[in-house]
Amino acid sequence: MLDALNRMTIDWSDLPKARQQTKEVLLALAEDKQALGELLARAREEEDLFDKCEHHKLLDKLVVYDALDRGFRIRVHVSTDDHRDRPHDHRFSFTSLIMRGGYRHVRHQLVGRAEDIPDDVQNDWEARDTDVRVVPLFVTNEVEGNCYTLHHNEIHTTFTTPNTVSLFLRGPAEKERSIITERETGKVWWRFGEDKEKESRRASKRISKEYFDDLAQRLRALEVL
Repeated sequence: MLDALNRMTIDWSDLPKARQQTKEVLLALAEDKQALGELLARAREEEDLFDKCEHHKLLDKLVVYDALDRGFRIRVHVSTDDHRDRPHDHRFSFTSLIMRGGYRHVRHQLVGRAEDIPDDVQNDWEARDTDVRVVPLFVTNEVEGNCYTLHHNEIHTTFTTPNTVSLFLRGPAEKERSIITERETGKVWWRFGEDKEKESRRASKRISKEYFDDLAQRLRALEVL
């Protein structure tokens, strides 16, 4: 499995082809617990990978393989107990495989002009109320074993069940920033890549080795590893 990853290149300009290729990769990696365990152990020790692992309000992101120069990065996502209605898009297209748990998945349409959101609004504590809104279009229930691909322009949100774990394979960034909205407050803000983020923002989401180990133990208990 690891040899296959080291040889792999993904072209996201052909989304149907990328969807099929990435689905096959994630299904194979989910079945190969030894390979996934090796990737997780390497991510803990290699600082360039560990520095990309993050804690967010809605989920933890563990970066276990990074080859954006060949078109992909693989993360393990572990849901938190915090659930907020925050429709958003991504700077990149991606494929996600549900390994444990599940969630309600809502696709949305943007109403208003994203260009009206001030450029300096980069965090939820800086968020502002604007005329930009999102409207739900349709809902699916993603269960264990489901795998889907999302284009970077699609806006969505997820409501996870406890102990939801996903394998997440993303492509290279295709835009500088992505939009986040919060339905409860009507506020919106931008999310940037790490090279554009403020240091205070980056510092707020870094994790410790002890926190990483706790997550790895949860993954073993859930028989993901």
